Amino acid sequence: MNDYAESNNLDVTNPAPRCPVILLLDTSGSMSGQPLRELQSGLDQFLKETSDDETASMSVELEIITFGGDAEIASAFAPVCDIADMPPSLDANGSTPLGEALKLADSELKARRRLYKQKGIASYKPWIVLMTDGCPNDDYESAAASMKRLGDEGKLQYIGIGIGEEADFDTLQKILPERPGPVKLKGLCFKEFFKWLTDSLKSVSASSVAEQDNVRLGNVTSWADLAGIPAPAEEEECE
Repeated sequence: MNDYAESNNLDVTNPAPRCPVILLLDTSGSMSGQPLRELQSGLDQFLKETSDDETASMSVELEIITFGGDAEIASAFAPVCDIADMPPSLDANGSTPLGEALKLADSELKARRRLYKQKGIASYKPWIVLMTDGCPNDDYESAAASMKRLGDEGKLQYIGIGIGEEADFDTLQKILPERPGPVKLKGLCFKEFFKWLTDSLKSVSASSVAEQDNVRLGNVTSWADLAGIPAPAEEEECE
């Protein structure tokens, strides 16, 4: 049994540097049906395959935030293998409160990194993975600007995935770092994306903290529709 610090599910006996990862998953009503089933299946695969890798399982600490109607913590920060033992069940409903989700992610990430510092635990730069199929329905600008700035400064790996034809790429292009910028998911290739994410985190976890920026991530063509992002549209209000 792991020895955890206080109630924070942090294994202070584990000598490995930690890689904090937050998945921001759109679970609004438009994700119901097959998209949500494919997202759930891909997430379950990611949890299993990442936790099955000895190095990644010691380093990757995951939090899952869903935003559909409200932004909620579906799984609080914990070693990925712990979440794999009890994966969250995703439900689709409501609108798309992206700003609320980004504020929650920012707060949670800062708290986790403070805890690492307090306990003397080294860490890789955080990963934020945003997956959405629609247009934000709340006041997202200030929270988005704060997260974008961290990505632009190279302080976190911030990836934004647009799902389907209704994904608001105009907004994604504004709120994400210029590189890599938003990427459109090819169809419903969630499993392919999460396989890429697992392999990427394995590579990061196998590197030293000092060398993490030299890690080359894998090819994205199995899941990314590289020609599918529409050109920026004229300014218009989201309904």
